[in-house]
Amino acid sequence: MPARSAVGQLPDEIRDELNRRLVENRFGSYAILADWLRGLGYQISKSALHRHGSALEADFDQALADVRRTRALAKACKDDGDEGDVLSATSSILQEQLLRISIALRQADTDPQEAARSISVVARAHADVGRMQVTLQKWQESMREKAAVAADAVEKVARHGGLTADSVDLIRREILGITS
Repeated sequence: MPARSAVGQLPDEIRDELNRRLVENRFGSYAILADWLRGLGYQISKSALHRHGSALEADFDQALADVRRTRALAKACKDDGDEGDVLSATSSILQEQLLRISIALRQADTDPQEAARSISVVARAHADVGRMQVTLQKWQESMREKAAVAADAVEKVARHGGLTADSVDLIRREILGITS
């Protein structure tokens, strides 16, 4: 097992504050951060801080890209009137994120027992996402069935009302198009 990084050995509270300051300083000011840590009694080089900051920035950029992608997807689905697809897409993004987190945990500079607990939490979250997908699929099927029943009812009323077969077919397709 490789040696833990100097930043990885910091107490959680200090590392969290370091990460907050890195983000606040736009992943720069490593000399100032090294001085701040030195004042707290931790000897961490600018190079070690830069390595940590670069990795954190990459994670930060990826998270922002995921947020933008999810927002764009949600907007597109809202414009199309398809809320089921946005839930499904969000679920897929969550699964992708959970996979990344579990890989990162295995590679992280953390205590093996702490990593095992974290992986357990990630696995539980992954199972929750799976259950959400099953519930979503049941809901979508239920909506398709309700739309079909509504389309049948409208078709009967429309035929008795004297609408043409083309008009009835158009109405039926519009109703079924809501959930298909």
